Amino acid sequence: MNECAFGTKDETYLEYHDYFWGQPLYDSKELFKLIALESQHAGLSWLTILKKKESYEEAFYNFEPKKVAKMSDKDIDRLMEFPNIVHNRKKLEAIVSQARGYLQIEKDYKSFSDFLWSYVNHQPINMGYKKPRDRKTVDDRATQLSKDLKKYGFKFLGPVTVFSFLEAAGLYDSHLEGCPVKPSHS
Repeated sequence: MNECAFGTKDETYLEYHDYFWGQPLYDSKELFKLIALESQHAGLSWLTILKKKESYEEAFYNFEPKKVAKMSDKDIDRLMEFPNIVHNRKKLEAIVSQARGYLQIEKDYKSFSDFLWSYVNHQPINMGYKKPRDRKTVDDRATQLSKDLKKYGFKFLGPVTVFSFLEAAGLYDSHLEGCPVKPSHS
């Protein structure tokens, strides 16, 4: 068991940790997909959402922002019956609102990725964790980004969820020191 990988033996989580979590992500659309998925796990385990990822991709046009932004109440009605996603209307509506916010950020900043990465001066921040107990769950940067995203209509993205997103997308390198998949930038 890799102590860095959330102390789990679950294969889905281990694969996620080893190949995705904490690896710097710069593609705007992939960042949108990840932040939308992060918003779905508010009150749930991340593993629950990970296991539903493919269904969410199907339900939301593989998170193509322009298509998602055009979704209507009727589309949300349909998704309330869609298999293997969380049937919480407000969370589903949040993804549509986030897509609209994404498009506005793209207009205002030319790139959703640049907007997000500007919060860390365009360089991953090595959190320097040695033990799992060293890990934090929120900080001032995540709190500010959460507030700024809310101005663009992003919902279900409070400071703790945004902090988790920053870790997952590799803006924060929260891998433990000595983790075999810790990015080389650290």
